[in-house]
Amino acid sequence: MDLQKIIVQVPINYVIISMSDRLGEWYVPKFGPIRIRALIGLTFYPYTLMVGSLVFLGSLFSKNIHIMRSFYLFITFLICLGVSAHCFDSSAKHSPGPWSDYFSRKFMIIIGFTSLFAGLSFSFYFALFIVHSLIVAGAIEIFFLFSYNLELFNGFFHNNIFLAFSTGSMPIVSGYLIQGGTNIIMIILMLALGYSLLQVQIQASRPYRSLIRGEFIDPVM
Repeated sequence: MDLQKIIVQVPINYVIISMSDRLGEWYVPKFGPIRIRALIGLTFYPYTLMVGSLVFLGSLFSKNIHIMRSFYLFITFLICLGVSAHCFDSSAKHSPGPWSDYFSRKFMIIIGFTSLFAGLSFSFYFALFIVHSLIVAGAIEIFFLFSYNLELFNGFFHNNIFLAFSTGSMPIVSGYLIQGGTNIIMIILMLALGYSLLQVQIQASRPYRSLIRGEFIDPVM
């Protein structure tokens, strides 16, 4: 579809905002200090909440459900994905993320590591003393957190396949594992389910992402 045609058909009560200013994103507050608004925007919280919710979905496949375990793991994903991963993404040397204009690379790296350790602390007890399989799941997630966002290995892992696996398959499987789930068939099915859900989200968001690469349409407040 022609981007220019989309823009021409915009209703009169809409304005076009250049996406060189990511503060125009729909989920970013329209008021307050710029850096606070940018920090909120950096978390991409609608996407982060969606991914975190897969933890609860995975928990539902377990025979025994411990709500607090799911809650702590949910918080882990919110902090590690919403803050740490996005900080590393914006600090990447090869292709800095969209919020790198508002924060220095050094600041991003410091916040990235701080939030990573803070997030992992919420699930550390369960992984160390109750569900040892979470250590493996956590190691896989940390690997992709660095390799995808920092574009390590010449960006080999920086693509939709590994994005869907790390933010779709792993959260839902982790939600199952933290409940004590061990059924291999269920784990395989959930890997496929999580991957499919994220691929649907990625494909559905393509028109929006294509639009903001050029110009962004935002309703006048």
